[in-house]
Amino acid sequence: MRSLFKVFILIFILGIIGAFLLSSEIFEIKNIYVTGNKTVAEDEIIKLSNIQYKQNIFKLNTRKIIKGMFNHPKIKAVKIKRVLPSSISLDIIEREGVALIPYLGSYINIDEETVIIEVITLDNELDLPVVSGITFRDFKLGEKLKTDKVDQLNYVMEVIKCLKSVKMTDIIETINVEDPSNIIITTSNNIRVYLGNDKLDYKIGLAKAIVDDLTKDNEMGIVDMRHEGNPIFKRD
Repeated sequence: MRSLFKVFILIFILGIIGAFLLSSEIFEIKNIYVTGNKTVAEDEIIKLSNIQYKQNIFKLNTRKIIKGMFNHPKIKAVKIKRVLPSSISLDIIEREGVALIPYLGSYINIDEETVIIEVITLDNELDLPVVSGITFRDFKLGEKLKTDKVDQLNYVMEVIKCLKSVKMTDIIETINVEDPSNIIITTSNNIRVYLGNDKLDYKIGLAKAIVDDLTKDNEMGIVDMRHEGNPIFKRD
């Protein structure tokens, strides 16, 4: 009997504590902190979360909040944390664009998973490589790009990965995969590198050193790396 009574008392106390936590003004949300965002505005993130000020902090449906925030194509992940007694922390990971693909007088911006994160007009200043050789009929923001040129798209993503590994992405203006047997990258100072389509990691690492030397000498032209042996440089 004593054990049952103790259990009853414990449940009763927990019930009182639970009722207090769910009804006390102490636990009403007063602050929403956003971290990790780079291009998506803080106000927009809070709006997407649908978290209401003065809402009880323990009544939040975190799954629903995360689902709502994923409606934004640039939001890749979010971590929600309750900061007692009255604050919520939203830690955001954004998708970052890696390449632009022309589409009807504008560009679609894709991330490293080929997810389309935004449409950019021709008026915007471009700071990502522009890809040619990829065709598609339509698209939807927040979804992966669907194309019949799957092999070419795979080459693009491999090239971007290799460029990133040698810190070369910021000087590349275009990536041409119209001919999948010969991928061509062009730098901002008009050096064209013919890569072929094999050993891309090795070739791009070598191309970085060659481009650096040519840039120092103010040279422009074609670096041909399609064949075995040493690269061939042809001046413009």
